Amino acid sequence: MEEGFQQEERASLMLSQELEVGAMVAAPVGTVDWSKWSSLPGDLVRRIADSFLASNDLDHYMCLRAVCTCWRSATDEPKDNASDPRFQPRRWIVLDEVFQTDGKLLLLNTDTGRFLHKKLPLLREYYVVATTPSGFFVLADRSPPHAARVFNPLTSGLTRFLAPMPPKVGVAEVGCDKGALYLYFLGDSTHKIYMAIPGIQGFASTDCGKNAYNIFRDAVLGGAYPQRISGPALVAAFSELYDYLSYPHGDFLKVFSDLPEEDTNNIRFWFFVVGLDAQLFLHIEIQGRTPFVCKMNTEIGKIEPVESIGRFAIFIGHHGCLTVDADKFPGIEANCIYYTEHLGSSAHIWKYNIKDKKVERLSEVAEFMKHDKQFVLVAARPFTIIQLLCSYTINRRDSERVRQLTL
Repeated sequence: MEEGFQQEERASLMLSQELEVGAMVAAPVGTVDWSKWSSLPGDLVRRIADSFLASNDLDHYMCLRAVCTCWRSATDEPKDNASDPRFQPRRWIVLDEVFQTDGKLLLLNTDTGRFLHKKLPLLREYYVVATTPSGFFVLADRSPPHAARVFNPLTSGLTRFLAPMPPKVGVAEVGCDKGALYLYFLGDSTHKIYMAIPGIQGFASTDCGKNAYNIFRDAVLGGAYPQRISGPALVAAFSELYDYLSYPHGDFLKVFSDLPEEDTNNIRFWFFVVGLDAQLFLHIEIQGRTPFVCKMNTEIGKIEPVESIGRFAIFIGHHGCLTVDADKFPGIEANCIYYTEHLGSSAHIWKYNIKDKKVERLSEVAEFMKHDKQFVLVAARPFTIIQLLCSYTINRRDSERVRQLTL
C-alpha cells in the first residue's frame, strides 16, 4: 500500500510540474525565472513538448526549445528532418495581407481556433508566390533562375529546391513521401500537376485532363489531400469518385432527381474532410439553388446526401474551402454552410443550415467590396470570425513575382 501511495504521489507531482511548465512556456518573456527549471527531467520536458506537437502548436514547441540548452537537447530539432509530419503545419491558414499589422502576419489554427500574430522577416528576401491550404509559404529566389523554396512559418524551416519557380501557380501544396518533402502545384491553364523534389532539376508534370484536374484541384483546396486523407486512401476514393461523376446521366444524378436537366451542367464540386475519421464529403453548389452536402461512401462506391455534419461548419468561396469545429469558434453555428454571393462589385455572406434547409443572409449591407482583384472587407471593425474566414475563401494571394513582372 505504501508503494502504491508513493507512485500516486510521484504521478501527482509530475502532473503539477507539467501544468506549471506549460503555463510558464506561454508566459510573457522576462516575467519568469527559468534558471531553476533547467534541471527538469528530460522525459517530462518531452511530454510537455509532445502535447504542443499533438495540437500542432509548433510555435509553442519552438519557444519551449528556446528556454535553455537542457530543454533543447531533450527535444527533437525540426530542421534536422523537414519531412517529419510532427513539424509540418496542419490546417493553419494565412489570412490575407489586409490583416497585417506592424509587419506581422495573422495566422489561424483552424483545428484549435487559435490566432497567431507572427513576424516573418525572411519573406522580404524572396518573392512570395503562394501559400498552401496547410500553412506553408511557397517562395522563389529573387535572382534568376528563381529557384523554388518552401518556408514553414512556425519552425522557420526553409527547404530549397533546384527547380525554377514559375511566376504564377494555381493551387500549391506540400507533401511528404518516403521521407522526402516535395512541392507540387496545379496549373489551371494547362490542367497539369507539377511536382518538384529537393535535389532534382525541374518540375515533373502529369497531364490529368480537364475533368480529373478540376476534381483533384477541389480536393486539394478543400483540405482532403494531403492533410486529412493519405495518398493511397485518396487514390482509391478518387478513382471511384471520378468514374461516378464522369457520366452525365449516371447514378450520381439520381441523388438530384428533382433537378431540371439544364441544371446538371451548372454543378460545381468542392471536396473536404470532416472529422477525425477522414471521411470524404462533397460540397455541391448549383447556380440559383441552395448548396447541399453529400458523403462519398467508399465501401459501396456511392454518393449519399447527408443532413448533418455534426459540430462542424463549412466555409466556401471561389478560391477556397475549409471546415472548422464550431465548438472552437464562438459565433459560428454548427451544421451550417457559410458562403458568399457576388453581386457585381460587392459580396454578401449567407448561412445555410443543412438540417433545417434554411438560408439566411447575415447582413443587409454588403460585407465585401471588390478592389482590383481582391474582395476587401468593408464591415465595421472589429471583424467577426465569420467575416475573416469568408474573406480567406474568396480571395487568393497574388504572386509577388507576377507583380514584379508587371511593373
